Amino acid sequence: MEVTLRYWMLELIVFWEGQINSKPLMNALGLTRQSVSHLLKQYQDNFPGTLIYDAKRKSYQITEHFTPHYIDQTVDEYFAWLHLGNIPTFPEEPAQRSQYRIDPLPRYVSPRVMRPLLKAVKSKTAVDCEYLSIASSNPQGRLLYPHSFVKTANRWHVRAYCALRDEYLDFVLSRFQSVDYDGEIAEHTQELDELWNTQVTLILAPDSRLTDKQKSVLENDYGMENGQLHITIRAALVKYTLDDLQIKTKMLEANPQAQQLVCVNYADIRQWLYD
Repeated sequence: MEVTLRYWMLELIVFWEGQINSKPLMNALGLTRQSVSHLLKQYQDNFPGTLIYDAKRKSYQITEHFTPHYIDQTVDEYFAWLHLGNIPTFPEEPAQRSQYRIDPLPRYVSPRVMRPLLKAVKSKTAVDCEYLSIASSNPQGRLLYPHSFVKTANRWHVRAYCALRDEYLDFVLSRFQSVDYDGEIAEHTQELDELWNTQVTLILAPDSRLTDKQKSVLENDYGMENGQLHITIRAALVKYTLDDLQIKTKMLEANPQAQQLVCVNYADIRQWLYD
């Protein structure tokens, strides 16, 4: 079981980052450099041709023959480890389940897209990309300076300054056709992204058309105080938050039970919404 966990960690890093050296495995698994060297050799012996050592970069590079055996190959798995430290358990025998969760349909994100984006975010540099938006029938070339990844209800975005549009925008990871690392140092950084750095408070409440009993149920569900719930978020994430909560701002559902919650300070947040 210990070997399974170590192989999982190795595959997770190399699959999404395209390379690996001793340091992240030493930090993540609490291993000595000698133990990590043994682990890498053992993995190569079991799965020949999947990794190759690059003396110039002092790291093992992924090859075209690499096939994961221990990870689920979703970007959620990678970010859950990277930002939250989540590590799966590998029981000897599957336990009887008493909990179930309905997950949204995953959007496929290619590691070939993620690797240069991850590198650019870390080094605050640019990527050249081809991006296909819903509004366009053909991919469009863009020079982006990415600074943050954002997860909404069922898809990942990267927040970046777009040289083509001369503004900060969100790009759905599954819609990139290609991404190449450029390396140009970013002048438009996260610190200059006004919407990202502006804090906005959403004030939510039960739909006024509900009965007092129905309102009470919702107040209890969301832990409201005085019939309201205050959520402080980044201005760039206002629309995503309302969409995830199924709160409409342009028109109310005909049936109040369908919407349940409303935003009571719409006038304050209207400037942060977009069509």
